[in-house]
Amino acid sequence: MDNLIEKLKADHEELRKLCAKVYDYLATDEQKLFFVNKFKELVVKHIETEDKYLYPVLNKEAETNPVLKNKLDFFAKDWETTSEFANYYIEKYSQGNFDEKFAGDTAKLLSTLRQRMLKEEISLYSEYEKRN
Repeated sequence: MDNLIEKLKADHEELRKLCAKVYDYLATDEQKLFFVNKFKELVVKHIETEDKYLYPVLNKEAETNPVLKNKLDFFAKDWETTSEFANYYIEKYSQGNFDEKFAGDTAKLLSTLRQRMLKEEISLYSEYEKRN
């Protein structure tokens, strides 16, 4: 895929813009549902791109590069925690089940997601760029 890293960073920017406007989506259950479903759409699309184009290249290189292998293992373990909460959030709230925990769960999700995107951009994407 041409300009893969630019595409992935553009996905991150789209997610950041959505997250920056989160308070615009908290007034009604309909707006909350829009936010949750848009978040799900963007994240699923992004993960599919990474799984199809980014990770195969890095995993192949990691077969002979123990430093990269360790980094990928770290990202995989980190993603387990992040995805577990994201899946809980999407499963719960995409059904419109908004309760008193929604605001706190949303804040936690956005904080975790911002950290993950920053880690990817600084550490993971540079590994891909070194090889392409």
